[in-house]
Amino acid sequence: MILKRFYDESLAQASYLIGCERTREAIAVDPGIDVEEYERAAGANGLTIAHVTETHIHADFLSGARSLAEKVRAVLHLSAEGGGAWGYTGAAMRSASPLAAGAEITVGHISLEALHTPGHTPEHITFVVTDRDRGSEAVGMLTGDFIFVGDVGRPDLLERAAGAAGNAERSAAQLYRSVQSLKSRPDHLQIWPGHGAGSACGKSLGALPHTTLGYERLYNWAFGAMAEGEFVARALEHQPVPPRYFSEMKRINRDATPVPAFPDPSILRADDVRRALERGDTVVDTRPAQRFGERHVAGTINIPLGKSFLTWMGALVPYDRNVVLILDAGAGSAASVTRQLRKIGLVRIVGYAGLEVVDEWSRGKAEHDQIEETDVRALDTRMKGNSLQLVDVRSPDEWFAGHLPGAIHIPLAALPERIGELDAGTRTVVHCQGGGRSAIAASYLKSHGLRRVANLRGGFEAWVAGDLPVERGA
Repeated sequence: MILKRFYDESLAQASYLIGCERTREAIAVDPGIDVEEYERAAGANGLTIAHVTETHIHADFLSGARSLAEKVRAVLHLSAEGGGAWGYTGAAMRSASPLAAGAEITVGHISLEALHTPGHTPEHITFVVTDRDRGSEAVGMLTGDFIFVGDVGRPDLLERAAGAAGNAERSAAQLYRSVQSLKSRPDHLQIWPGHGAGSACGKSLGALPHTTLGYERLYNWAFGAMAEGEFVARALEHQPVPPRYFSEMKRINRDATPVPAFPDPSILRADDVRRALERGDTVVDTRPAQRFGERHVAGTINIPLGKSFLTWMGALVPYDRNVVLILDAGAGSAASVTRQLRKIGLVRIVGYAGLEVVDEWSRGKAEHDQIEETDVRALDTRMKGNSLQLVDVRSPDEWFAGHLPGAIHIPLAALPERIGELDAGTRTVVHCQGGGRSAIAASYLKSHGLRRVANLRGGFEAWVAGDLPVERGA
């Protein structure tokens, strides 16, 4: 058996190509939209992709399963389980082979048995992989967003990201039963999960690329001895806020909606950027936070290129507006950045500008803007005196473990929906764990009319290091 893992750092997402060494047939599992990489890998190993499938309807990236199957003329297999409003639609299933629980996909001398493992989503399938050339015992499982290294898939996404009211507890109970259904499976089974550390599809995913069922039974909280009610409570507590693009991806992938093609972005000058801002376009400066904070075009949002770029773009940038990018020529081309954004369906990138726009803006009639920084001692003094709103943009589990007295908890991904809770006329200090997310939040708040905004240098870590008071709990 040939097994190749593809890992997209920008999405913390894993996909797989499994091939039979004797027949040279292969199957792609959970492919992303860059379908050429699977074709190249198959060609390099002398394989033909005969089957394409996915474990579930993805919420965090555009699925490439249909595109790949059509391009290489492979059979597309999709889950027929779950049903209801959040199963695959008739349009999505029209050209697919339906997979029911217990069905097998045969790839040469390799078989993939479909287990229905609901919880993260109602239709979720886990594939038990057996290499018949080696023996009749299964070698591993492709668990998608069911079992991760150290965690399980979050069961609250349909309710929180897609608006399926009352679904979270029911899904958590299904997840409990899915975990229990693995009791008869042997410890030696390898687990090849769909995500790694950094994904918003779970709370505390490990960074290892794979694990075994036996190891997870020892150290994964979800396999501990507990009743269903306790499991449900633990599975739902302190889950991170899902980026708002998750609802877009869920609907597109469920319905097989074609993503519209936009022309390549045009290069813009300072006047073009000014007009874009006046029209209400979203202008995103992709430079590192420190450089943005020192000088930037007023009204722009800072989302630095890096590992979390797609997450925060999908969380903060609306899909129904045109987007303009400000790029440092040395950091990435417009073509590469727009290709990355297409992974999350963000395609309305109408233009881009280089750093000379910031210089031209500074020399023109409009002054450049800055992000003020404050340190923990200055903040401590201000908190004892002047009117101040302190905003903590960390995740729920970080907040619960400890937070500054009097802080308002608004996770960064929730800022677009909750910005109205803040008083635009009151001085605002934003903080996160170390200063990165809060720098993004400060730029977002300033671009939306809060002018007296400062970022806490060093964040919560600096506050704790300064031996200043901390509150714990909700």
